[in-house]
Amino acid sequence: MIRVIIECLLLFLLPSLAYFLFAYVTRPAGTSAATIFSNAPVLVLSVLGASLVFTVMVLFGSVGDGRPGQAYEPAVVEDGRIVPGRMK
Repeated sequence: MIRVIIECLLLFLLPSLAYFLFAYVTRPAGTSAATIFSNAPVLVLSVLGASLVFTVMVLFGSVGDGRPGQAYEPAVVEDGRIVPGRMK
């Protein structure tokens, strides 16, 4: 569960990180990094991040190997070796 939370958080922050990196690299001479943060379009970056998280969740939720009526059988350890999970 913590992996899912971390992945969603990173996806949410990805547009902001890209914006700040681009703005920092292309800033005019004499402009401080604090100015970049104070002029950031926070609402737009938040909406972009939320839409990215939503899109990824929908795509990964709708793509899979299983057919209706199948159940997932999780990975197990048998005789000291790992048998991968599968749809059964």
